[in-house]
Amino acid sequence: MDTTKLLQADYLDIIYDHRNKAYGGYELRKHYNQRATKAMLFLFSSLAILFFFTLINHQPVTLIPVHNGPVVLTDIHPMEIPKIPPKVIPPSPPPAAVASTHVFVVPKIVHTDEVTETPPAEPKPNGESQPGPSNNTGNTTGIGTAKPGIPGNNNVIPVVLPPAAPVKWVQIMPQFDGDMSVWIGNHLKYPEAARDAGIEGPVVIQFVVNEDGSVTDAKVVRGIGGGCDEEALRMVSSMPKWKPGKQNGIAVKVFYSIPIRFVLN
Repeated sequence: MDTTKLLQADYLDIIYDHRNKAYGGYELRKHYNQRATKAMLFLFSSLAILFFFTLINHQPVTLIPVHNGPVVLTDIHPMEIPKIPPKVIPPSPPPAAVASTHVFVVPKIVHTDEVTETPPAEPKPNGESQPGPSNNTGNTTGIGTAKPGIPGNNNVIPVVLPPAAPVKWVQIMPQFDGDMSVWIGNHLKYPEAARDAGIEGPVVIQFVVNEDGSVTDAKVVRGIGGGCDEEALRMVSSMPKWKPGKQNGIAVKVFYSIPIRFVLN
C-alpha cells in the first residue's frame, strides 16, 4: 500500500491489504457497527410498541361494594344423627372332632451288636385309630384331625454301617499325647548296617490315627535304606494312642505323616 493511502486507510484495509476482501471476515468486521446499531434500534422499537399496546389494553379494576350490615341466619334445622344398629356377634362354632389316635414309635437305626429284642406293641381295640403323638380315644362326631400314617412299634431295625474311610484333613487334627521328639529319641534304634555304611537322612512314614487314637496301617512313603525304613515302621507301629482327630465334634480316622530323622553322631 502506498504511503499516501496508508495515512487515510482504515485498520481493516491495512490488515487485508493484498488479501481476498471478498472473504466473509472482512465483510463482517467492516459493517459490524452498522449492524449493531440497527439491532439496538429494532430492540428498543419492539419494546416501545409492546409497552404502548399494554397501556391501551389495560382495563380499570371495578370495586364491588361489600355489605357491612348484620347477617341473619334463617331456616336452620338441627342435623339428624342416624342410628347405628348394634353389631350381632355370631355364636362360637362347636369344637372340632378328634380322631382316635395311638402313639407312633419311630424306628431307631443302630449297629447289629446293639439290637435288643422288644415285644411288639399290643393292637389297639379301635381298628380305625390313626398314628399320633399320644394315645387318644377320640370321638365319632366328625372327621378326625390326626394325619394318616403308618403305625410303628418298638422293634429296632438292625443296620450294619460300613466303616468310615480315613480322611486327610479335619477341623481338629490328631495330636501325639506328650512330647513326640523325646519319645522317638528314647525308642528309635539306629541300624548297625546303616551306621557302618554312613547312611543318614529322613524316613517319611504315613499311618492312620483311628477314632480311639490307635495307630494302624503304617507304611514308608520315602525311605533311605540300610534298615532305617524297617526301624522307622517298627517305632511308629509301637506308638501309644494319640488324641484322635475330630470333625464336627465327632472322632474320625485321619491320615498322618511324620519324618523320622536318622543322624550319625
